[in-house]
Amino acid sequence: MVVNEALHCRFYAGRKVDYADLLGFQHHVSALYDGAWGNAILSRFPISNSNEMRIYNRGGLSAFIETPMGDVTIASYHPHPRRYPENKAQDFVNLLSSVRGPLIVCGDFNCISPQDEIDRDCLIEACSAFSADPKATVDQFLKSGQMVFGSLAGLGLTDAIPPAGRRYSIPTDLLRKDKASGMRIDHVLANQLIEIVEGEVVHSEASNKASDHHPVTITFRIRR
Repeated sequence: MVVNEALHCRFYAGRKVDYADLLGFQHHVSALYDGAWGNAILSRFPISNSNEMRIYNRGGLSAFIETPMGDVTIASYHPHPRRYPENKAQDFVNLLSSVRGPLIVCGDFNCISPQDEIDRDCLIEACSAFSADPKATVDQFLKSGQMVFGSLAGLGLTDAIPPAGRRYSIPTDLLRKDKASGMRIDHVLANQLIEIVEGEVVHSEASNKASDHHPVTITFRIRR
């Protein structure tokens, strides 16, 4: 399991949240990137190594996990929504370019996949309810998607969510009842050494209450 925006996943200002214990996992790695904000990777199998990628206000995290199927690297990065698209793309390259073997990368990418069907004009109109510059907001998500997914494709990574499961991941009811601004900005990608059995953005009563984002899940096998 990967948790973005994992508040206090390490000690900060005298407080720490043990996400592994809270959610029932034996192994974990975590890293703060902006005050109390951080990333956590939780596993039921041993994590033998981890790596952190840092910029001035954000960070990516990867974990090398030893599973009964074989070893796999799980990585996550949550770029700031206003980070320049080309810099977002380069951040992912910096985090992942040295990884060898089966790889899955996931997180709130703050971008829209170029494969997702988006009505730009309708999305701009919907975003005008909460953005001072809705056109710039939408175009930032779209351009970021083009550049990030392009760079990840260059590393051999493709969308791990089958088309039928590519629902919007934001907003949930907790954030906004109106879904006209719905976008899939939370993603999972995998390389060719990962076989995807199933995957989806999960919409449920619980996910609508628990977070401003719906969770993304996959079931996979490691190709031998």
